[in-house]
Amino acid sequence: MSAVLPSPGLGGHAAVLGVTWRKLRRLWWLLLPLAGITALATMRSASAAFVTFFIAAAIGLQFVWWSAATALAGQNHPLAARLVPGQVRQLRETAVALFLLLAVLGGLAMHQVMGDALAWTMVAGAAMLVFAAALRWPALWILMWLVPSVLLSLLRGTVAWQMFLGMMTDWHQRQPIVQTALVMIALCALLWRTFQDGGTAHARHWTAARQLREVMMTNGGAKGGWPDGRLGMALKRFFQWGRPFWFDHLLRTARPTADSVAARAEVATLRGLHWSVYGSSSAMVLGALLLGEAVLLLVVEPGRASQAIQGALPGVSIGLMSSLMGPLFGIGGTLYQTRHEQALLLLVPGMPRGPSLNRVLARRQLGHYLAMWAVGVGMMTLMWALAPEAAEGASRKALIGLHFAAVALPCGVLMWRDWSRQGAPSGQHVALMTLGMLVLMGLSAMASVMMEFSPWWPVAGSAILTVALVAWRWPALRDMVPFWPVGRDA
Repeated sequence: MSAVLPSPGLGGHAAVLGVTWRKLRRLWWLLLPLAGITALATMRSASAAFVTFFIAAAIGLQFVWWSAATALAGQNHPLAARLVPGQVRQLRETAVALFLLLAVLGGLAMHQVMGDALAWTMVAGAAMLVFAAALRWPALWILMWLVPSVLLSLLRGTVAWQMFLGMMTDWHQRQPIVQTALVMIALCALLWRTFQDGGTAHARHWTAARQLREVMMTNGGAKGGWPDGRLGMALKRFFQWGRPFWFDHLLRTARPTADSVAARAEVATLRGLHWSVYGSSSAMVLGALLLGEAVLLLVVEPGRASQAIQGALPGVSIGLMSSLMGPLFGIGGTLYQTRHEQALLLLVPGMPRGPSLNRVLARRQLGHYLAMWAVGVGMMTLMWALAPEAAEGASRKALIGLHFAAVALPCGVLMWRDWSRQGAPSGQHVALMTLGMLVLMGLSAMASVMMEFSPWWPVAGSAILTVALVAWRWPALRDMVPFWPVGRDA
């Protein structure tokens, strides 16, 4: 339990801030991409560097809020909320104070570039609230990549949308302070309600949210993750339909060879992170996306449907790549939890030993990772190619997921490490890795826009870097202690 047990009064707020600060201080490295992207912009002009600095600073403040909100949500444990007097109120007050501070700073940063600090403060606050809501309801992670862009594309040009925009713009011009105050009060009220005050409902929601986060991060691989009951079993069969077929194939073709034994061992140790599970779920997701695209083309006006599909491609492409990179984020936790099974599997006849074990496992791990990476890039390219007016669309924007793919490709070599020292992984490690990849993706995308090159060039450069890293790390596998069982020297 990560919940802090604060004392009443200002000391309680200080305790909450102390836990939050311990996570925020690990984000010092955000200054590095800020400096890097500003230096990159100076190659174009001083004004471009000025604009880039403040836009990157505003985005960096969003990352700071994401880390702070995660720390605050982790302290909202149902037991602490019910047993510690004033704990929920102190969490809420601290969250609102940080929310207002970061929203105002983000608005001021964007004001230096585009003016209208009040409007940008509201935009920053709305984006921050969406993330806080996703922490409370993890299913929003899936919707936030797709629904906003599709809805905006469908609503754009409608009479109702134009009337709403006109009304809000006119109100902002006449009473900007009043509008901003009311909007921020409403956002603070919604943020206040995202923190629960204990009880049976809070405990049930806490458990369900944790299970859903595990399913989304590891496809059910870390602890089984799927909800209990018929719904959980139905979802598991639906998204993991390929695993039984692959396992039956392994049993029919079983041989006492290193690759055959290792392939069967992987099914037991990787659980939901196995490539057969990710391949199955990817096929279902691709089918659902293509079906949704067909429905839009049949039901909605062709021009508006085309805009909706083109608008959804950036979010869908990033969501696809991030979900297919799940093994990179979840493999540490899954292998640590199956370390006892690994100790038994090492006794199976034909299982490689010593350096041979490392080479076989490393080759198979990287091969599965590259296969899932290729599936993600292929799905992204297919959806872009099948989208209406793809050739005339903004290809850089539609294929922004390629920048994520370029960042993720060399990260597969991170799986070639000393697994004997792998301890119980923390969520902070995964969060920092995710933030780092998003920052690098942003740098790559911004460089593509400023220098006007295709998103495929970063992918090509990333492939060359990956080959170099593999050639460098492969000989080192012979000097490493055996990978399995994981965590024995932690």
